[in-house]
Amino acid sequence: MTAKIVNPGERLLEKLQVLVPERQQQLLDFAEFLVQQQVQLETVQTAVQNTEENTEASSIQKQRVFGLHAGQVWMSEDFDAPLPDEFWLGENDPSMMTNDQVQGNNLRSMNP
Repeated sequence: MTAKIVNPGERLLEKLQVLVPERQQQLLDFAEFLVQQQVQLETVQTAVQNTEENTEASSIQKQRVFGLHAGQVWMSEDFDAPLPDEFWLGENDPSMMTNDQVQGNNLRSMNP
């Protein structure tokens, strides 16, 4: 007696054909769920692989070019000057003011 080798796809189709339609639908739903899980797993694995490749590429330090952006950046003369108390106390910050204070500031700005 020789053993018959049947691939899983053929066995699945044989079993599927003897099921009632309701059970066939359940099996189809489950198969679609498994396919969706496999796609998600492959997507995650690809993302992890890409991240690892990017990490390796970024770990190679690029040589800096001195003066590459010369003249494109400027800094205010008073950059390091002390900030006024109003800044630290939030006196001009609308989120820290009462409605009356905001309205008063608005009126003052409209009528200098």
